[in-house]
Amino acid sequence: MHSGVTSLIGTGNLSLAYFFDIFIFTALIKLILLPLTIKQTRSTVMMSKIQPEMKKLQEKYKNDPQTLQQKQMALYKEMGVNPLAGCLPLLVQMPVFIAMYWVIYGYSGFNDVGFLWMKSLGEPDKTFVLPILSGLTTYLSGVMMSPKGDDPSAKTQKQMNIFMSVFFIYMSYKFKAALVLYWIISNLIQVLIQYFIINKIKHKEEAKLAE
Repeated sequence: MHSGVTSLIGTGNLSLAYFFDIFIFTALIKLILLPLTIKQTRSTVMMSKIQPEMKKLQEKYKNDPQTLQQKQMALYKEMGVNPLAGCLPLLVQMPVFIAMYWVIYGYSGFNDVGFLWMKSLGEPDKTFVLPILSGLTTYLSGVMMSPKGDDPSAKTQKQMNIFMSVFFIYMSYKFKAALVLYWIISNLIQVLIQYFIINKIKHKEEAKLAE
């Protein structure tokens, strides 16, 4: 698994070789998912645009939740907005995460390789450093991709983001360190993409709506 990367970067250090293996694989996955992330960004911009209409509906039908939900769904459909678009990149990543889980757990080479403070990438990080980083980066990535506002869909995404962050802290304490390291790198790359690429697209879409 590591021999190709070892020769590519010119190092015999297995820790670095495995790190770059994970980094390069994760970057490729993010590149493949970039069109979906861009689509989600445009949907988020539209969600912001319809916030005034959403507040009007909430005020008008505050005593009739069923009608309010119907009117909100009709507005989403009219504007071509997917209220759960912010969750899609995270959900799409889950099959990749599961595949990585089976690859890492079926590969014994990680057991004899340490990384920084960890003695083995094949064992869970019992210091809680990686689990906490996993939760924090999951939360940060989710916040950057979620729509702003206080409408039900935005609140749902915020709640889901908190749940997923806590969930990954808990699960990362049980997972092999190599798998948790993959998830952290994935989140950090997503944050960089969001900041340097997606935000520019977002500002461009917002400028179009303002014209």
